[in-house]
Amino acid sequence: MATATAKPEVFTRKASGLVRVMSPFSAFVYNILTMGLIFPWTYLWAPGALPGGKLVWGILLAMVIEIPIALVYVWLSTALPRSGGDYVFQSRVFGGGVAFTVVMSGYVIWILQWVALSGWLLSYLGFAPLFLGLGATLGNTALSNLGVWFTGATGIIITSILNAFVAALILISGFKNYVRFQNVMIVGTLLAFFTMLVVLFTGNPASSAAHLDAFAKAIAGVDNFVQTARDASVAAGIDLNPPFSLIATLLVAPIAWTSLQWATYSAQQNGEIKNARSFNSQMFIIVGSLIFTGILLALLAAALEKAVGTEFLYIAGAGYWAGVSEATIAGFWLWPNIIAVALTASPLVVVLIGIGYILNSHQIVHNCYIGMTRVMVAMSLDRLLPEWVSRVDEKRHTPANAHWAYFIASIPVIFLYNLYPGWVGLTLGVTFACGYVFVVTCLAGALLPYRAKDVYEASPGAKYKLGGVPLVTILGIIGFILGAIMLLMFMFDPRLGLTSPLAYGIVFGVLAVSAVWYFIAKNMQKSRGINVEYAFKEIPPE
Repeated sequence: MATATAKPEVFTRKASGLVRVMSPFSAFVYNILTMGLIFPWTYLWAPGALPGGKLVWGILLAMVIEIPIALVYVWLSTALPRSGGDYVFQSRVFGGGVAFTVVMSGYVIWILQWVALSGWLLSYLGFAPLFLGLGATLGNTALSNLGVWFTGATGIIITSILNAFVAALILISGFKNYVRFQNVMIVGTLLAFFTMLVVLFTGNPASSAAHLDAFAKAIAGVDNFVQTARDASVAAGIDLNPPFSLIATLLVAPIAWTSLQWATYSAQQNGEIKNARSFNSQMFIIVGSLIFTGILLALLAAALEKAVGTEFLYIAGAGYWAGVSEATIAGFWLWPNIIAVALTASPLVVVLIGIGYILNSHQIVHNCYIGMTRVMVAMSLDRLLPEWVSRVDEKRHTPANAHWAYFIASIPVIFLYNLYPGWVGLTLGVTFACGYVFVVTCLAGALLPYRAKDVYEASPGAKYKLGGVPLVTILGIIGFILGAIMLLMFMFDPRLGLTSPLAYGIVFGVLAVSAVWYFIAKNMQKSRGINVEYAFKEIPPE
């Protein structure tokens, strides 16, 4: 008699408990907000660190570089339309060891840093310019002082913790409530962004200097701010009229990539997006949002240069990069929104810009929670995290336990970010860490037709080939190479800011911790008679 062998139950349960409540258009909007129209790094960091580089062309180059990476995610998302995104893609191609180590380190742990960043952005780029602008336009010292409070460590820490707590409450109430609130956030963000573009495009360097002088006088009691900042920058050795540099322009791209690399982030909640298996839908969601945001960020660079002139961009960059205190207003760096606020005498315009920045800043903590809790759910379903992590509320269809766990884990990072000297310099360590996740996922896409053949051949993208070679393989190789170049630049070029011993120690330390974590989790399950490797041979439950 033949003896039947029962197939082991590889997942913790047969269904994830998540439901598809996000439309493709909402996912498109989600990616735009995640890429962060408010992210300011390129506009001060690049002029400060890369004299002679052209902002507009560097941003557009970053967009072009990201396109093949985005296309790989389209193929992978339609082949594996499940929540968990990068972890699911990598684990079904490479197995759990690579996927868990890469995604736990590069995503789950490192993105805690961006929960802290979200609070910093909310306080420093949202509330501070709002109250500074209202104080200046209304002549109200109390409002100006409140704006300054939001730039200090105490104000930022309190704002950050409340920001993270409020986002957790909204998401725990149900993902559909976030989707509704997202409509408000995108309207406010785009209204602020286009208001800022109008203010900047209608300005010119001559009139802007007078407005900036008046703003600095109202806020900090400083006379002749622009001339003083110019003189101090020159005294610090800053060249305010450098010749064009192709190398510097190329190096602007990695800085702009800190925003545009997030075009693929909606893949983390593919299991909650309607029609996620549709090739056209994923093209619209991922590639469409990338191009839309890339063009807007390039427009902002052009508008900023039109309003204040190239010379003043180098002055503002000197305040940020070279630490020229005279090129700040009361210690406040001259981000694009603070310049736009300074150029207008209208409290209404100040409020519109301020509210938009507040809403987009707040959305960032939402996307940190949403993406990472879905990755954690996928890891838990594969038995690599405790079972309670993947529990989903039956009524609200949300992983409440994972949300609370992520909120609690973020609190010490918020304190480190704002109190530990040098920690803020690791802000863009997230770009590097998440960058290696994207690069490994590109390689997974390239190998999908060969290492997960059945999954690939059943997917909508299987029909696309070039000379008999799967197009996703070609795109995956291109994306892998381009992304790897970006990573090498961040690792070895000091102008890109991730070359300190602290940065190297944290990056590689987190990788090591994640690898050990996987080894322990796998062997704990093995001691219970469960081989977690079976899970990686199947598509996760929907």
